[in-house]
Amino acid sequence: MTARIMNAEKAAALFGAAAFLLAAVVCTAPAGPTPDVGGTGFLKGRVHDAARAGASLEERFAAARIEAARSSPSGTFFAAARFESVSRIHFGRPDGAGPLTVASGDSRIIIRETSGDDPSVREGDEKRTPSPAAWLILSDVKTGRVVDATILDPERTYAFDSQAVFWLGNPPGAESLSFIETRFQAASDPEVRERMLLVLSRHNDSRVYGLLRRIALEDREMDVRRSAVFWLGTIPDPRAPAGLKEIYRLDRDPEIKERVVFALSLRPEKEAVLELIRIARKDADDSVRRNAVFWLGQKASAESVRALKDIIESPGEERQLKEQAVFAVSQLPPERAVPMLIDIARTHRSSSVRKKALFWLGQTGDPAALQLFEEILLKK
Repeated sequence: MTARIMNAEKAAALFGAAAFLLAAVVCTAPAGPTPDVGGTGFLKGRVHDAARAGASLEERFAAARIEAARSSPSGTFFAAARFESVSRIHFGRPDGAGPLTVASGDSRIIIRETSGDDPSVREGDEKRTPSPAAWLILSDVKTGRVVDATILDPERTYAFDSQAVFWLGNPPGAESLSFIETRFQAASDPEVRERMLLVLSRHNDSRVYGLLRRIALEDREMDVRRSAVFWLGTIPDPRAPAGLKEIYRLDRDPEIKERVVFALSLRPEKEAVLELIRIARKDADDSVRRNAVFWLGQKASAESVRALKDIIESPGEERQLKEQAVFAVSQLPPERAVPMLIDIARTHRSSSVRKKALFWLGQTGDPAALQLFEEILLKK
């Protein structure tokens, strides 16, 4: 049996465009009081409270499974619980998709999103302030295995039309993380395990770093390892850059190396920038080096700008890498990019590099770029 939650969260968990992913998964919620997700107020419809006092999370889940076996015709059941996320969770709906839909076998279960604030995607929450959130898992009644998972935005209301959801309460963070980790290890479908990583990685718990590091280095599935590397780039743990450097050093797979480069680009620490610079200058794989150059351009730090200039000006670098560095320069803020591109277009020894600089200047629409074009054209 398989199940798929078709919504913005799935796109985030399955690693769509990087900018959308970050905006959709870890985003700034609007100002206002923190929603109370201690109860079941944001869940509507057939909600069963399985949060028995004194019972562990495993015991609550087991009781929910027994009850679901009596009442669930689809053979699956929902369970939800509160946890403290590393940041505010706010899922926008940029695609204008309809209701959240879970398909289980031949049956369709509709979860209607009935309320919420403005659905536009927002900028990433750089401060990553811990905040309440909730996870939702769909499990098989017979085996208890998770067949789908996502995170619920507590500022929205979710109405369950045709199948009950069992509310498991507010377990301690350590208990919630252990519960999710156990089910991640038991899951067999790689896509389900990737979405479980989304839930696992959002927990505000120091153990998350070690779990993601181990999965990135040792898991049997390549896609799951790549996912773990990505989430290492997003967690607010100062050990993450060192862990990413270790994975890069130990793993020979180009796909993992490229994912490490991307994860490093998400980190705020200077250590991550310096590692990107090292990769861009010295790595043996040209493709990986070009990726590092690209993400240096996105970082726009003083160190990355100097590294890009060095690559462009160095006589020993290959033409393709220099052109990639010119593109990376074009991605810097205009006040930095335009003067650098003009200088390259005027003075670089390589005609192909000068042409690339002129091309990207043409995309800026900057008056200084127009003036340079006039000078070049009028001299002809």
